[in-house]
Amino acid sequence: MTNFIEMGNIVKFNDDSASKVHKLLPVYNYILQKDPFGGMFLEKIDSFPQPGKLYGDVLKNTDRILRTFLDRKGSTGVMLSGEKGSGKTLLAKNIVITAAQQFNIPAIIINAAWAGDAFSKFLQDIHQPCIVMFDEFEKVYDRDSQQHILTLLDGSFPSQKLFLLTTNDKWRIDEHMRNRPGRIFYMLDFDGLSAEFIREYCEDNLKNQNHVQSIVTMSGFYNKFNFDMLKALVEEMNRYGETPQEATRMLNTKIEYAGKTEHDVILKYKGVEIECQQSKWEGNPIMNRIDIWFEGSPTPKVASNVSKNTNPFNPPLVPAVAVATDDKFMGLSLNYNDSNGKYNIIKDDDDGYTELNFGPEDIVSIDPVTKSTSYKQGDFELILKKVVTTHYNIWNSAAF
Repeated sequence: MTNFIEMGNIVKFNDDSASKVHKLLPVYNYILQKDPFGGMFLEKIDSFPQPGKLYGDVLKNTDRILRTFLDRKGSTGVMLSGEKGSGKTLLAKNIVITAAQQFNIPAIIINAAWAGDAFSKFLQDIHQPCIVMFDEFEKVYDRDSQQHILTLLDGSFPSQKLFLLTTNDKWRIDEHMRNRPGRIFYMLDFDGLSAEFIREYCEDNLKNQNHVQSIVTMSGFYNKFNFDMLKALVEEMNRYGETPQEATRMLNTKIEYAGKTEHDVILKYKGVEIECQQSKWEGNPIMNRIDIWFEGSPTPKVASNVSKNTNPFNPPLVPAVAVATDDKFMGLSLNYNDSNGKYNIIKDDDDGYTELNFGPEDIVSIDPVTKSTSYKQGDFELILKKVVTTHYNIWNSAAF
């Protein structure tokens, strides 16, 4: 029978012949250490600070993961994947805090590439439910060392262990952990904050509530708007009484760093969807122009130069510019097709294509919930709908 001897911050294992101090591992957070003779021991560390209000799905995911862990026999693996500031570590820490407070479950934080029989035996000697947390797993364990702990994750422990792994890049995780629920039961991807999360946080923390919608709208132009960015933006706006656009002038939250995102393309003429050559577009709507082609050669009337500012930001993210707009396209031949409910453009005599060019100055509306950006030129409307993939256990939920 294993007992636990506590000496200050140090907790060591001994058998029944040694001085008996604890029958169970005390409920603290620990890191694993090695003494000069090669023996392993646990060192207590500070508990994770109790977070304030939790936003989004943190509470729901915490409850589900712990319920599943306690309901299953043996070990359960959970991997949380996403860039820094995306919320994965917040969830991991909340799981550790909740497990300790509600279920008296201790946690061991792994900060070195422990592996091998001695490490496995050490964990097996803890005969009680326990969390083993690997933060930034792919940075601590390289490709080779990851293979050495595969058997550790196989669920062969007689007692319950929750292996909690966080990673910034799931593609640096050994392929033998993918689609293997026996090792990693849950795989959660953190691809940025939802509009609901951002709005709720701003309503609680932003002094000038008139700017809440602007922050929600602006966040849609980033492929991954993380919590670090949101917290810094709100902090800066509160400090200087600025708009989101003014605050981002100096903050390290630049839209040009946001990268490209994929969008579904919908082109409408007089409110009815028509066929165009592109079904997808990749880029950033606030930074890039969009070129759209459709079959046929309409003859537009002479374009008139007008100065307009339909950008929903105030002040605008981009300056108002003089642009050519066509109030009406002449010579356009349309047939209504009952089979697909769309207008199909019929080729004109030149057997060519008509090109439309949309830019940020043509934006007329942005829907942060559906992540759609609408553009308007005359009777033509372009809608870019951001492709958002939500992953559960690696699978793309949109496919079901």
